[in-house]
Parts: sequence; structure tokens; C-alpha cells
Amino acid sequence: MDRLDKFNFILLVVLILVTTGMLVQHELNASKNTEPVLDGKEAMIKQYKEQIARDAVTYKEVVVAKNENRHQDAITMLDEIIRSHPDNPQSYVLKAEIIHEKGQLAKAIATYRIAIEMDPDLVDDKTPIFIGDSVMDLITVARGKLNREKKLKPNDKTLALALENIYYLQRRIAGGCE
Repeated sequence: MDRLDKFNFILLVVLILVTTGMLVQHELNASKNTEPVLDGKEAMIKQYKEQIARDAVTYKEVVVAKNENRHQDAITMLDEIIRSHPDNPQSYVLKAEIIHEKGQLAKAIATYRIAIEMDPDLVDDKTPIFIGDSVMDLITVARGKLNREKKLKPNDKTLALALENIYYLQRRIAGGCE
């Protein structure tokens, strides 16, 4: 055997050892993962349930303050949560609910818009986080009131923006694209 044959033989042995090691590692990892494979819908539902459970813990004190009609305390807590977790749309949903309870319709609608822009699944009725019905209830009330105010104050930019937000939310809930 010359040197080239010895080198090829050694290279072949190394490749076999590496391949065997990779197969053993793969089998070990596969045996550790005993969780059943979920299809897309089941995985989505599981993900939403986990998100809802995390949110229940995060917003526990906020919900208590909201239920006790301590709206300003609840909004203050939500603002702190928004500063630390700005990417969670549930903060804006809760904030919109509280603002709506305070009677500030235009501000509540704008806050709902922020939440829906962050997570369009909020208005997908196939998801467990669907809020479309409560938003539509608010829109129904607000549209009449804001249209009356718009007639009294035709040049008011805040009213025009509020009506624009209403139309945006209606399109999103109805399934229109933006």
C-alpha cells in the first residue's frame, strides 16, 4: 500500500466514525423528544393557550384594579408593562377596554387600532384571542356619537382621525386588507 491508499483508508474510517456519531446523536435527540407532533391548527391553539396563560399572570393586578373601577391605577400599571414589554398587544387591548369604560370612545378606538396592527389575529374569529365582537360593539356606539359631533365641529381633526380609525377597524374585522 502506498501513501495515497493509506490516506484514503484513514479518511474513509474517519468519515464512517463521524457519520456513526451523528446518527447516534440524532437517535438520542429523537428519543428525548417524546412530545407528539402537532399539526398546524393544534400547534396554533397550543401557542395561543400558552400566551393566554402568560398574559393572565402578567395582567392579574391590572384586571383586579379594572374590576374594582380603579381605572387610573390600572392604566398606570399597564403603562409600566408596555414600557417593559412593548410588543404585547394584550396591553393595548386591556388599555382600550379601560379607556372605553371611562367613556373616552375616540381614544379607546385608537388604542384598539394599535393592538390590532400589532397582532391581526385579534380580529381573526378562528383564534381564541378574537376581540372583534367587543370592538364592533364599541364601533357601533362610537360611530353614531362621533358622526353627530363631526356635524357640530366639521373642522375638528381629532374627530376625523377617530372616524378614520373606526373605518379601519371595520375593514379589519370584516376581513378587508390594509
